[in-house]
Amino acid sequence: MKGWLVVNSFVNHSKFTNLYAMLEKAFIARGVELELKHAKDIGYGVDDVDFSNGKPDFCMFWDKDIYLAKKLESKGIRLFNSGDSIEFCDNKIITYQILGKANIRIPKTYIAPKTFEGLGYYDLTFVKDIAEDIGYPLVIKEARGSFGKQVYLAHDFDEAERIIKSFGYKDFLLQEFIESSCGRDIRINVVGHKAIVSMLRENPNDFRSNITNGGSGKAYTPKPEYISLAEEASRALNLDFAGVDVMFGPNDEPIICEVNSNPQFASTKDATGVDLSEYIADHVIKTLCKE
Repeated sequence: MKGWLVVNSFVNHSKFTNLYAMLEKAFIARGVELELKHAKDIGYGVDDVDFSNGKPDFCMFWDKDIYLAKKLESKGIRLFNSGDSIEFCDNKIITYQILGKANIRIPKTYIAPKTFEGLGYYDLTFVKDIAEDIGYPLVIKEARGSFGKQVYLAHDFDEAERIIKSFGYKDFLLQEFIESSCGRDIRINVVGHKAIVSMLRENPNDFRSNITNGGSGKAYTPKPEYISLAEEASRALNLDFAGVDVMFGPNDEPIICEVNSNPQFASTKDATGVDLSEYIADHVIKTLCKE
């Protein structure tokens, strides 16, 4: 059995290359070759893929290039995660729509009306309308973003206006601020729709708990209802593996913050000693044997 590990052509930070090495090691230990492939190595044409060295039996798709994912799937290659699931998670608006439809608990969420390049958000009446319902502070999230970099907290309308004006014409959403989870959440790592290991993430200096933003992580055992909610979110988004961020809601009720289709699990290993790549490799091999 042979697979490809498809990664972005421009992302080369050590925290990503270390993760790729963990995946390669886990598959090799199980007798499966995993060849690292940058997107640029696969072919630029709308329908061509370079199979000169053989067609892979599967693909670990560690990129967010949906166009490439769909192209590979059109050639009959099984992707982990699938192109659809990656797309669902890469766009937070779609994520919350799917979770909401599945009756999975999320913050009260509103989608900004669509605008276009050259127009921007020149009329923010909708922000005032939404703020009347959820109040300030409120959370503003660009539809796409990673590591908490495109997530903001607005304490009043003027601050919200400054944030939104900086977007140009990007899609975004607005959410209620879950004060009881300020600066902390639980990253629950799920493989095959089963929770494997979790860590508590905390940041005393920021409302976002992301480790990249200065937060810290430690091994943590969530209550059963937190685990169940994370597993439900994974099933709703049809993910083979995921990093599910769960917030501490009022009265300690779990609330889904975000779901990551390409989780940075090296930080989980640092905090817990558990190597998710081994569980992922086992799941992929087991799934392929069944299919």
